[in-house]
Amino acid sequence: MRSRLAFVALLTFAATGAMAADAVLGGVSIHLPPPAGFCELSESNPADNRMVTTIGGLVGKAGNKLLNMSADCQQLTAWRAGKRKLLDDYGQYQTPAAQMSELVASPADAIKQTCATLRTQGSQIVANQAPDLKARIEETLKTVKMNEVSFLGVLAEDANACYAGQLQKLQTETGTEKTQIVLIGVAIVKNKNIFVYRMTVYKGPDTATDLLGTFKNTISALYAANK
Repeated sequence: MRSRLAFVALLTFAATGAMAADAVLGGVSIHLPPPAGFCELSESNPADNRMVTTIGGLVGKAGNKLLNMSADCQQLTAWRAGKRKLLDDYGQYQTPAAQMSELVASPADAIKQTCATLRTQGSQIVANQAPDLKARIEETLKTVKMNEVSFLGVLAEDANACYAGQLQKLQTETGTEKTQIVLIGVAIVKNKNIFVYRMTVYKGPDTATDLLGTFKNTISALYAANK
């Protein structure tokens, strides 16, 4: 369970990932489709590769392997051309490095256990915050410090994944400040642990809930690509 929850700590590195349209985990091949409207970063592009190398190393130190990263296609094109300084909408696939050769015996039980553990931990973290997610986000914005991450709790649970969220304020490499919503889905694909991330800029208290439906579609597409 500890390795399955390691994804929470990795959110401080909100950025990109090591590239592979397909990943082989312990001899099991898994296809990693980008979200709708997203394009994969490429190791052959110098700008992409710098991000891949840097963030891949950070994620590795935290115990996970970065499998893939994609971003909004229009943003990525402008960023590569130097017309955009930052990527605001992007996603990642990760897996716990220590479990790459292992198989999850019961995916349904693993997802339930992950959500139960996160709810227990989350209830301690958000005990003094508003029970309503939108109100909780608004309260968090008042107290979260720069380069600090605040856990928003479990957002949903279904047969595909356990869904959690975080909010963070960060100072970007360009010196600007950004408030970011991060959605995380813990999925079990072909009996392998896959962590799915989706990052976007905070636009209001509805940002997380509005994005959740699209995020669920991304994870559904991941399962469909691996039938």
